[in-house]
Amino acid sequence: MILDIPIDLEKKLAIKIGDKVDFDTPLYTTKEKSEERIEVAELLSIHPKKIFHHLKKNVGDTIITGDLLAEKKSFFSDKKVTSHIEGIITEIDHIEGIVLIETQKETHSEHCWFAGHVVDVSKKLVQIKIGKHTEIEAKYVEKDFGGSIWLVSEQSQTSPQYPVGITERATEYDVAKLEALGGRGLITCYKFEGATTLPKAEFKLKNSFEQVQSGEFSCCFAQAHHSTIILYSL
Repeated sequence: MILDIPIDLEKKLAIKIGDKVDFDTPLYTTKEKSEERIEVAELLSIHPKKIFHHLKKNVGDTIITGDLLAEKKSFFSDKKVTSHIEGIITEIDHIEGIVLIETQKETHSEHCWFAGHVVDVSKKLVQIKIGKHTEIEAKYVEKDFGGSIWLVSEQSQTSPQYPVGITERATEYDVAKLEALGGRGLITCYKFEGATTLPKAEFKLKNSFEQVQSGEFSCCFAQAHHSTIILYSL
C-alpha cells in the first residue's frame, strides 16, 4: 500500500526518494540564525579604534572557516585572526573592537510520524510504501499523526518509542503517562473529554479495538482527510 503524506510547503523536506524512514527520521530541516562575536582588537592587542587598519574583510562579506579576518604585522611577529565559523559579517564595531558574524545552523524541527520506504516526493505530498496493513474507519481524527502501537490497558506491555496510545476508554492517568512517555497521539473508542496536547482520534465502530488487540500490527497512522486509521507492520 502507498500512503500519501501531506507536507508543509513552508518547510524544507529532509527525506528523499529511496529513503527508508521511521519515527526517528527527521522530516524537516530548518535554519536557525545566530550571531558570533569575534574580539578582534583583543586578539591583536590593538586599540579598538584601530581595528579598520587591520581588517581583511568588510561588512556584507561572506566568510568560511579559516578565512583571514584581520592581521597585525610587526618587526618581531605577526598576529592573525581567522574565522572558526561560516557566515556573513553584519557589523564591525570600532568602539569595542569586535566583528559580528551571522551564522545559520540547520536543525531538525520535526520527525516522521510514519515509517516505510519513500517512493515519491512532490511539492505537496510524500508517498510511503508500507507492508502488511489494515484500514479502520474513524469517527474523528484531529490531525495526521502516527507512531508505534501501545495498548494502554496492557500494563505488562513494555512501552515502545514514539507510542500512540490505543484503548477503549482513556483516563486522566493513562493520558498523563502517555504524555510522559513522549506519546505521538491517542486513539480511543470513546471520546476522551480531558485536557491534553496530544492529537486524538476516535474509532467509528467500537469493536475496531479488537483488531488492534490481535497484536498483528506494530504501527499505526491516523489520516484526518480520509478519517481513517491504518494499522501496519514494518
